[in-house]
Amino acid sequence: MGRGAVRNSVCKIICSVTMAVLAGANGAHASPWARPDGELLVISSAKYFQADLSSQDPAGGEFQRIESDTYLEYGLTENVTIGGKAIYGNTWLTSGGLTQTSNGFTEIEGFAQYQFLRDEKQAGSVKLSVARPAAFQSGARENFQSDSVDAEIAALYGRNIVFEPVKIFAAAEAGYRRRFGGAADLIRSQITIGTEPSEHWVFLLEGFSTISLRNEDPGGADFDIVKIQPSLVYRFNRRWAIQAGMNEEIAGRNLALGRTFFLGVWSAF
Repeated sequence: MGRGAVRNSVCKIICSVTMAVLAGANGAHASPWARPDGELLVISSAKYFQADLSSQDPAGGEFQRIESDTYLEYGLTENVTIGGKAIYGNTWLTSGGLTQTSNGFTEIEGFAQYQFLRDEKQAGSVKLSVARPAAFQSGARENFQSDSVDAEIAALYGRNIVFEPVKIFAAAEAGYRRRFGGAADLIRSQITIGTEPSEHWVFLLEGFSTISLRNEDPGGADFDIVKIQPSLVYRFNRRWAIQAGMNEEIAGRNLALGRTFFLGVWSAF
């Protein structure tokens, strides 16, 4: 295989896999590699989240959430990618022998991304996102909710570390999220390390952190959280893949830590 073919193959793998994983993990998180011009990526994910509330409530209790995410990404030009997401959830909050349920859309978000750097070994992009939380509040996890429009600017960088005998790559993202309501502004970061031992399998390990700037209005949302996420991707072909994994919240402030299990299906057209 020639050098150009290797480059194209690796970039397609990283682009597809990384976008699928990041989108499924914690909302719309694009890859540093731009979506090919004219190509549409659709990702559908199902998630189950559970948190023990005993650390925050002496009466104990449990919070559960089943969530469906739809993520879209389109290559507008060779270097410009646009996209968005919508999240719908059902929650159960059990405390003191009583169970409260609720459901609805939690957030709708759109973004535009510009790729300013790309060669055989690396890629770099900047991304602007705008999000509007829906009226639905997520019970014990309402600390996440904003009460107005959010806007975020982020920088993304990815690098192919090794091509042979197995492919290894890494990607990082850092962003500042301005929350125009009463919620605190956020600094968000993410890192992904992946390896492809064969044509069809990809293993990934990711870390996420969201840190509050603590500039909220009285009563506004204010939280910190750190997560780790191992997952496995099986790629049927270039256009279809599935991903399964879990997300463990290992540290946080002003919220009960929990664990998420997820399954995602992505397709490119």
